[in-house]
Amino acid sequence: MIAVPPSLPPTTELATKAQLVARYPHLLSVNRVTWALRCRAVNGLSAAVFDSPCGELLIHEPSFLAWFLGLSGRAKPRASRRAGAG
Repeated sequence: MIAVPPSLPPTTELATKAQLVARYPHLLSVNRVTWALRCRAVNGLSAAVFDSPCGELLIHEPSFLAWFLGLSGRAKPRASRRAGAG
């Protein structure tokens, strides 16, 4: 029997980048997800990304969507308007 690390979520909640973009085409693009995965050490997304044995990254879908929508770990205040604009 294969030992599964306790921190690994259920496989039904894991998706590849292509699967995630295909499920939410109105919300996500390949470029957005690629950027988020590439910068995951800085943007707070590293806990939601796992390496698969075949070398592809697996994304924990609920954690990624919560992060993407700003519900967890993505403190991004709005930029103030420039003086003289508008």
